[in-house]
Amino acid sequence: MPTNPKIINQNDIDKYIERLINTAEKEIEILFAKRLKEIKRTIALMFEKYQGEDVHVTWTEFNKYNRLNKELTRIGLMLTGDYKEVAKAIQKSQQDAYIEKFLMSLYLYELSSQTSMQFDVPNAKIIQSAIEQPIELIKLIPTLEKHRDEVLKRLRIHITQGIMSGEGYAKIANAISQDIGMTKAQALRVARTEAGRAMSQAGIDSAKVATDNGVTMYKRWQATKDTRTRDTHRHLDGKTLPLDDSFHSSGCKGTAPKLFVGLKSAKENINCRCKLLYYTEDDELPTVMRVRNDEGKNEVIPFMTYREWEKHKRKGSDK
Repeated sequence: MPTNPKIINQNDIDKYIERLINTAEKEIEILFAKRLKEIKRTIALMFEKYQGEDVHVTWTEFNKYNRLNKELTRIGLMLTGDYKEVAKAIQKSQQDAYIEKFLMSLYLYELSSQTSMQFDVPNAKIIQSAIEQPIELIKLIPTLEKHRDEVLKRLRIHITQGIMSGEGYAKIANAISQDIGMTKAQALRVARTEAGRAMSQAGIDSAKVATDNGVTMYKRWQATKDTRTRDTHRHLDGKTLPLDDSFHSSGCKGTAPKLFVGLKSAKENINCRCKLLYYTEDDELPTVMRVRNDEGKNEVIPFMTYREWEKHKRKGSDK
């Protein structure tokens, strides 16, 4: 294991915040599971009341007195309420990730530098300003509204066409499950990306506070050592920069993982699992690292960059 306790503790902080993020994700999963159950129950009751042998008669009964449209409107209102709850859960996860990363990092910097850091604890307004998505088209609320509109459109099509063509409840229920499953996956992806972005921003901001207090900070890119790491981030692994400098990838630039800005920034940021290691000139960089081996178990090996790790794995597979 590394001899420098701060390096170990930076990883411990990240693991702790990951658990906070996982809690928020579970809340979102429960919310969509309840909504799926309610929508399927609604459609099942309609089939129980209005299903007939003749497809055309069935459609006529479903559509009489605008019944189906009223139920679809009600489903839309329920999903609108759900997405408001999703937004709240994600925003809370962002704020929790930011403040925990910010304060816990500064605690470590104080310990390692033996310097009493002077700074103001960020309030909710400052945190919101720090984590606000800079690109208008992919801000949190517009993104979630777009996802809501997409799933409502799919649900309306699948339910209406299913009834008109006489597909029966089972087939329509399966389509509903797929629609809700897809929108749940989208919401979870947004939740993880946004919380991770808040975590990255807090890491940069806390290191800047340390710099303002006379501690010269550096940052080192750490990519996850497995085949899922995107090609455009493999070349960044192990790259060390002064705190204020930017990393460059695919024509984009950013001060930390998930903070890339540029034409292809969404592809650079979404589902990124990379992190930064912050250190001073007096810190010892890690000589070993923990990775998952071919059997799926964690093991400690000598430190290497992604490209070195990839070469090592390829060499091993050729034997």
